Amino acid sequence: MRNTALILGVLWVGGTTAAAQTYFTVPAKGVHDHSNVGSGYIVPPPRQLPTRIQCLYSTQDLPAPVVIIREIAFQPWVVGQSPGLDSAVVTLTLDMSIGPRAPRKWSGLFSQNLGKTVTRVFAGKIQLPKITPSMKRGWYFRIPLKTRFVASKKWGPSLVFDFRTSSVVTKMIGRQWALIHAGQDTGSVLFQGRGYNCHFQKFFFLGQSTPGGIYVGSKWSWHAGTILVNQPGFLMLGDAGWGSKWAGLTLPIYLNSYGAPGCTLGIRPTVFLPFVVDKLGQGNVNGLSIPNDQRLANANFYLQGAYAYPKANALGMLFLPSLKYRIGSGEDHHGATVGAANSSPPSKWGSGLLSDPVPYCRITY
Repeated sequence: MRNTALILGVLWVGGTTAAAQTYFTVPAKGVHDHSNVGSGYIVPPPRQLPTRIQCLYSTQDLPAPVVIIREIAFQPWVVGQSPGLDSAVVTLTLDMSIGPRAPRKWSGLFSQNLGKTVTRVFAGKIQLPKITPSMKRGWYFRIPLKTRFVASKKWGPSLVFDFRTSSVVTKMIGRQWALIHAGQDTGSVLFQGRGYNCHFQKFFFLGQSTPGGIYVGSKWSWHAGTILVNQPGFLMLGDAGWGSKWAGLTLPIYLNSYGAPGCTLGIRPTVFLPFVVDKLGQGNVNGLSIPNDQRLANANFYLQGAYAYPKANALGMLFLPSLKYRIGSGEDHHGATVGAANSSPPSKWGSGLLSDPVPYCRITY
């Protein structure tokens, strides 16, 4: 039960700390970066209007037993990329509630995600600035609440934002303000071999992947496609990449003088795993795993594949681009988004978006 005296006391405390500008972000776990992008949240393209979006966050991520929320803010994902985002004016309402369901147990019926008490904390227009590639990542989508919202861990498992967007005015055509969202931390990968030109005649490497990600406790495999068929090869795992030393040389080692023009060795190998390219031009190494030890989270290791092809060059080998992997923590993001678009009047039913992601949100209290 919400105790009136407790709420009044919290409001008084909140008033004394207003100038402190204290922040926290939700979800607290998982990963938030440009590889996780929600393109339909809150600021959709005109063809999807009107929309209703519910964002569910875990109340266990609250930094105190009770907080008074004064503002929420989101990050656009195109900062540092081209061509940026034009300014926009968004007309929306925002209701907030402490819901009875854990975020990952969301209901498609919007009303079942809301608690008994629902507070309209904002109604009006939000002016979004023009975002250029030179700008740093920031909380540019800010919604100052017109009515402060009191939240407690004891009142329910989820903090629910219920957005209804009716209008978006912008010069952009067919694009929308996509937001960085949270997801399970399944690791990240960086291609070290950009500008790579190690191929034979019309055949060249087109892609490689590690389906499902590489994170603490995961089982994973390596896959490469569109490479020359029926050839033996090996996958190298290493402990160092570009810029490191190996055998007295600085990586990458250009292999022109070794008979493989355009090819490079980009890692310091420690393990060699064999594979054979099949008749479809696919190479696979299966049955790999990362121990379930959180001390490995955020550690780096390196991969590079190579395979035999006698006609390619004097060395008789072709090398794939090298990869740098960050091992993910595997931690979940404790959030979910349920939405319905292009429904007038707004639908009572929504669906989960993109495997339960949720926009990365900064809360001011």
